[in-house]
Amino acid sequence: MSTADPFETAIERLAEALGRPVSDDAAWSRLRARVARFTRLASEWNQHLDLTAAAGPNDIAEVLVADALVLARPELVNEGEALLDVGTGAGGPALALAILREDLSVALLEPKGKRVAFLRTVIGALDLAPRVRAHEGRVEAKKPSVPPTVAAQLPRIDVSCARATFEPRVWSDVGLALAPSTLVLLAQESVPEGRSVAATVRYTLPFKGAPRQIVRLDRPRTSA
Repeated sequence: MSTADPFETAIERLAEALGRPVSDDAAWSRLRARVARFTRLASEWNQHLDLTAAAGPNDIAEVLVADALVLARPELVNEGEALLDVGTGAGGPALALAILREDLSVALLEPKGKRVAFLRTVIGALDLAPRVRAHEGRVEAKKPSVPPTVAAQLPRIDVSCARATFEPRVWSDVGLALAPSTLVLLAQESVPEGRSVAATVRYTLPFKGAPRQIVRLDRPRTSA
């Protein structure tokens, strides 16, 4: 790859370490450019708005895109699924995943209005609507439910996701209350016990060298 864009360069380095979501070079070049535009917008907005503590193309790309490159694997998010992301923040990893996986429908739920404005700016800039929408709101751990605006967009939710919004054990309960499957993103934590594990992917963040794990959990099957 030959590019002077530091965000594209960072994303290419991440993909070399974690894998591309597509094998075709032309398709990957197009997706890489779109994800780079997202990270560039995040960098620009971050100068005036507290989107992320990351600074510089490598840090921003790793925070927003690295997990998404792993989530793009079909064993974690199946083809054509509808995904709800809770506590989206600056868009990592769910908005990046929505850009990389054009077969998915994604609802982004974020409580802070200024961050929702940023997410909607990216969605508009990359022509992601109506497949991807950002909603202002939150999910309460004690009584988790899908907000009405999200339900209107996604009448059926196949899988839920959250990163750093809830402690993993709490999220496993909340996530499975929202959808039949949920994705748990782990650093040093162990997989919550007593859960039906559908898939597990372990990896290392290329720039920071930190270990990570993503686990897809399914609701327990009920006997007829």
